[in-house]
Amino acid sequence: LITRPRRFGKTLNMSMLDCFFSNKYAARGDLFEGLGVWKEEKYRELQGKYPVIFLSFKDAHQTSWEAMYKSLCFTLREEFVRHRELLESDALNEYDRRFFQNITEDKAEITDYQYALGKLSAMLTTCYQSKTIIIIDEYDTPIQQGHLHHYYDEVIGFMRNLLSSALKDNENLEFGILTGIGSQRRVCSVD
Repeated sequence: LITRPRRFGKTLNMSMLDCFFSNKYAARGDLFEGLGVWKEEKYRELQGKYPVIFLSFKDAHQTSWEAMYKSLCFTLREEFVRHRELLESDALNEYDRRFFQNITEDKAEITDYQYALGKLSAMLTTCYQSKTIIIIDEYDTPIQQGHLHHYYDEVIGFMRNLLSSALKDNENLEFGILTGIGSQRRVCSVD
């Protein structure tokens, strides 16, 4: 968990980590040539080796739970769409395909969305035979908005399940990185 003030470069760093680790950038080692990380062979071997889930809650500034829920679902749906190659994989079973399609076609239930990141990481691990990296930028924005606009209980319940399924006891997780602004006045706990 990386907490730093606004305009500190958190998102830029998360994008760089995505480019470094993601198998979608496997052929782009040239982006890191000449940098310190490229000098060590053990790090060069990690470049482009993992499926990466990368999403941001930066736009989650809704004033009601109903609007926030739609925003969270939209963000999750977009990440599933980014990994639509999974539907072409023979590694997924019919249940996984149906789950994937329910998310992308906006037919999923709230519980499906709450456990979507854990499920997506399992699908990616199955497909690519490699554990998944999960990067979540501005994880705390929905929680802060819930506090400000009086739907904290609803949003914290959703986010607790979402983050728990993705990061806690997830056997398909290589590692996870979260960024947030943090607050000296109020600490938001999702565990």
